[in-house]
Amino acid sequence: MPASLTATMLGLPSITAVPANKGRLPKEAFYQGLEITVRLKRQFIDDIESLTMLALIRSKETGIPDGKHVREISVIEVKLKGERLPAAVLEQFARFRDDMTHHAIKVLYVIPDGTGYKTAVFRNANVNEGIHEGRLYVSEPHSLNKSGIRIAGTDLEQVWDSLCSQTALNDETPKNVDQRIAIRERIMKLSAEQQRLKTAHAKARQIGRRNELWNQLRKVADELDRLKRREISGALKNG
Repeated sequence: MPASLTATMLGLPSITAVPANKGRLPKEAFYQGLEITVRLKRQFIDDIESLTMLALIRSKETGIPDGKHVREISVIEVKLKGERLPAAVLEQFARFRDDMTHHAIKVLYVIPDGTGYKTAVFRNANVNEGIHEGRLYVSEPHSLNKSGIRIAGTDLEQVWDSLCSQTALNDETPKNVDQRIAIRERIMKLSAEQQRLKTAHAKARQIGRRNELWNQLRKVADELDRLKRREISGALKNG
């Protein structure tokens, strides 16, 4: 693992790269203006070794047109001292940038993990699609010898949606991202509930209780089947 990541190591075009001597971000400047507790500020200082602006994805560099809202995607490396990610502060900063710029500037975090990296994004709430509150999404680990971060989309709005999809769903499709995230999260929640009900059913001794748990299991299984078919159908349609 190299001492520092670069935009091109991540698969981003060299034209988006911020020169190494200009990319370092002071920690104080990062959380300045954020409404965070003393405990969170201390955690942020203690957990993060350094912050570096690796790349700027803008129309100016890439030739990709601005989106309806999105004008810039800042790619920031978050190098940790240990394994704990100060997710609450990273979410606050991304939310703050988003709100202050009226959704024009988004943040893609890149977190080195020793052998590769993870990405993280803050996604706003979208109640109509089943996302009831905005939150930070963190990807699965990626190795540097894979295809890396892909820039996909006809404008920066779609590029941002694609980066969110790559992070939260492990695919680059920019379509229906919130809907697909909501389906994925519902599937995960129902799968955990299904396992809990199976365990309870196996332990139950009374016939009435076993029948009650069995009926609940059937309802969960039916909804899981419906959601999985919907997820597959959406993937095929988007592909």
